[in-house]
Amino acid sequence: MKKIDKLIIQDFLPPYFMAFFVAEFVLVMQFLWKYIDEIIGKGFSFSVLIELIFYFAVRIIPEAVPVTILISSVMVFGNLAEKYELSSMKSAGISLLRIMMAGVMIAFLTGLFSLFASNYLKPRANYKFLYRFNSIQRQKPALSIQEGVFNTDFKNFTIRVGEKAKDGQNIKDVLVYDSSSPDRMKLNMLTANSGKMYSKDEGNYFIMELQDGEQYRELDKNAKDKKVGAKMPNPLLRTKFKTWSKVFDLSEFDMEAKNLDLTRKEYDLLNSFQLMSAIDSLNMKLDKNKSFGHYNFENLLEIENADPKETKTQTKKKLPKKVRAAISKQEKQDLQKSQKTKSRGNIKSKQQKDSLSLSEVNSILWTFKTNEIKKIVNLAKQKSSSKNDRLNTADRTNNSLKKSRSMYLLRLNQQYSWALICIVFLFIGAPLGSIVKKGGYGYPLLIAIVFFMLFIILNIMGDKLNRTGTVDPVLAAWLPNLVLIPIAVFISFKALNDSDFTSFSTLIGKIKNKLASSKAE
Repeated sequence: MKKIDKLIIQDFLPPYFMAFFVAEFVLVMQFLWKYIDEIIGKGFSFSVLIELIFYFAVRIIPEAVPVTILISSVMVFGNLAEKYELSSMKSAGISLLRIMMAGVMIAFLTGLFSLFASNYLKPRANYKFLYRFNSIQRQKPALSIQEGVFNTDFKNFTIRVGEKAKDGQNIKDVLVYDSSSPDRMKLNMLTANSGKMYSKDEGNYFIMELQDGEQYRELDKNAKDKKVGAKMPNPLLRTKFKTWSKVFDLSEFDMEAKNLDLTRKEYDLLNSFQLMSAIDSLNMKLDKNKSFGHYNFENLLEIENADPKETKTQTKKKLPKKVRAAISKQEKQDLQKSQKTKSRGNIKSKQQKDSLSLSEVNSILWTFKTNEIKKIVNLAKQKSSSKNDRLNTADRTNNSLKKSRSMYLLRLNQQYSWALICIVFLFIGAPLGSIVKKGGYGYPLLIAIVFFMLFIILNIMGDKLNRTGTVDPVLAAWLPNLVLIPIAVFISFKALNDSDFTSFSTLIGKIKNKLASSKAE
């Protein structure tokens, strides 16, 4: 290893690790801002909070390492240029690209680490985070019930608690809406002055013991009153109780976690090989669904299409008698003696004969008797409606499969896109540092924030455009690279030619002046 490479590496590593922890801290704060209301002051231990933060920090590694390269490269090469060390190296005949080789190697290794994190660390951390968050909610469901807030975590139930004691169990002013009946328009609610809530059987059940309350339940209309014996137009049953125990089965939380987190967002739990396997499976499902939804009229009139290998005799046996006779007659006739189609009235008069000429038939219905036509039309209508429903179902399934495949393709390509952006950011940060000749923490951090914001915005834009189906998932994943690579090439070109941005700004000013003068003329 050359001394110049050792010098760059020694200068690169301290700001590299510092920038990584700063990026992790900023992105972890995003997690805390999002879940702060669900964590702080609800009985979670400090160890549980640290565990959740750790899993989230591992999840965001692929997003943190690009800005790490950007900040550290601007700081290192800005310091070298500010102390004229970069100028001394150039005067000794060493090109900027040769000086950057050690940084390029670090960026390349960082890209490999990003791929490793995306394929092995992030999926596992996502699973552990979702599993842990769900298990906490399952073990302590009372923590999610807040004072004065309508809670809908339990299926078909809405719970509101007016006051909640510090122990998290004793409650007052309780209101429970029950919508488990088939007719959800009917009122079914209960109120209680006080109560107690807790978990039982290792968190498998959640129990609410309510005291001094009333239940209001709307009955079926025109129900009979047992005392009076007359029908009531709008019956409402009110029941008072001293104690009422309501038991909730917490197994529904496991089902929700399985269906919502692990199925709808399964692409966040898979590595590259699993994503490619899932994409192949989706492609097979799309091909199968395409063949299922083919538009054809097979068996529409209970007249099956003949197989190509069948003989002409077998084909004729599948057709109506009069049609077979018409085909036989047409085969005997000379093509030059074919006649023009006659009116339907003339043909109806000929339907009583044993055979018809195909040149006289405009519809297969004309070969049947008048009393059979209605049955055939009704049968065709039913089968056409069935075929239409089948095609609509196939179309909806096709759209759903395409959306799923696009998300899998997006995640697969994003893993490699985020790895490549590490090298792209080096060719943005290092030339910028050599041009502006400013080191330290102020100017490099400002530049890094601007370009990293652009990177995040392009990522979010590509994700949104892919979800709406506007942009191909591959293009959406590589959109940040397509935008930032030309910028990196331009800045690197300016740095290699020892020029700054004054000439570029002067050129833009001249263009503006010419445009203004042309408008004035």
